[in-house]
Amino acid sequence: MITNEYLAKFRDDARGLVKTLYKDEQGNPFILTDGQGDIFNLIFKKLTPRVHIETFTRYGKSSVIAMALLTRICTYPENWCVAAGNKDQAHIINRHLIKHIFDNEFTKRRFIIGKGESEEEIRRSRNKSRLNFKLENNLLGEVFVTNAKGAMGEGAQNVVHDEAALTPDDEEALVFRMLGDKTDNFYFKIGNPWESGHFRQSRNDPNFFKIKIDYWQGFKEGRILPSMVDEARRKPFFGVLYECIEPQGVSDESGWIPLLSRKEIDRALVDTYAPFGNKRLGGDVAGGGKNFSVLTVRAQNVAKILHKSNDPDTMNFAEIIITQSGEERVRLDDVFIDSVGIGKGVVDILKRQKLAGTFEGVNAGSKFEDGEKDGELYINLRAKMFWKLREWILAGGKLLKDGDPENNWYQLAQVKYRHKLEGMKGKLAIMPKEQMLKDGIPSPDVADSLALTFARDEDLIQDDTVRRIIAEAESKTADPY
Repeated sequence: MITNEYLAKFRDDARGLVKTLYKDEQGNPFILTDGQGDIFNLIFKKLTPRVHIETFTRYGKSSVIAMALLTRICTYPENWCVAAGNKDQAHIINRHLIKHIFDNEFTKRRFIIGKGESEEEIRRSRNKSRLNFKLENNLLGEVFVTNAKGAMGEGAQNVVHDEAALTPDDEEALVFRMLGDKTDNFYFKIGNPWESGHFRQSRNDPNFFKIKIDYWQGFKEGRILPSMVDEARRKPFFGVLYECIEPQGVSDESGWIPLLSRKEIDRALVDTYAPFGNKRLGGDVAGGGKNFSVLTVRAQNVAKILHKSNDPDTMNFAEIIITQSGEERVRLDDVFIDSVGIGKGVVDILKRQKLAGTFEGVNAGSKFEDGEKDGELYINLRAKMFWKLREWILAGGKLLKDGDPENNWYQLAQVKYRHKLEGMKGKLAIMPKEQMLKDGIPSPDVADSLALTFARDEDLIQDDTVRRIIAEAESKTADPY
């Protein structure tokens, strides 16, 4: 097995070769960083047959992989496959492959343009998924790009599995089977360390050579700025995307992770706490039976359950909302009511009262519009609301025991999340209520009510003491700022 020290010996060679052959997005010679040089050499030189690499997001791995593949295929008559979880992800590598073909005469001369094709068309569309190169003595080098399911029926001696952790275990088996034609095969897995059985397995497999490139190495290589990391810390999945660690929490067999642990909820529970800042009301509406209508009030530092009942008369719940909004001195614009199903009737009743202000009807399942930043992070509004709730708790938000004799706040530990693939982006998803019921988890009415208070963005005032404690706990290693 090779070592990091052995690998480092080849970095300067890789830098010189890539600088001569390839260009960056600005048309300048491409300069590899140390980590990028290691990625390049592991593919180009095939130094070891099994490789597992984890990098922080936007490290530039797709372009480096493409350059390494092109250099290898134009030198050795081999068959290579680039696999990814879906077609959109596979297309990312594909675009880089085609772009870099035309960076230099070495790869350009060897590239075989098919009948009816033109160089200009290939440059422009960058959607040709199988690329062939003619070497000396009429030998051929080939690379093709596919999604995991498309790997069925294909074979390749060498496989690069991009964003591997986003490929489900059963589909990864289809990728791996492509190697079976040859005993001297090569398997290269790379990506962010999302919750994944096969990705965790290769990380722990002694037969795999492993590299982890986190944001700290990114600082040293000039690939990311401290200001960017500071901003990213306030967003979901910082640990996965920048620290290269798996999502925190114990996941079930389907990859769902509790939104909050009971310990985290215990730290938030208080007997008394003076509220400050603007208040919001969240109302989750139910039609009686086993489900409850719940009204929660949340100041910027503390939340309390105001009402919980399984009264099927929604008119009564509407009156309670009006009364409580007055007693708690909550602006009607800061009252957020579930407007799906039976909740729509409550919202209609409230709006007919013609009170000053407007009640907010919230459809938690609504998607974000194209181009909205939240749409890049969350599957829907419900996912965003619950994640903001989680951040509020971890930043020092308190939960009053008063009004909660049944310990309903622990419903927050029953709500689960995971990273879900949608298109070519990984987004935060909250387990649907239908799935919760199948798993024997009652409807989290109190948790839903509190989550509704996060339906609109706000500037949070946070408990400085709790923030300091959490920051110290997270600082396992010294940061450069």
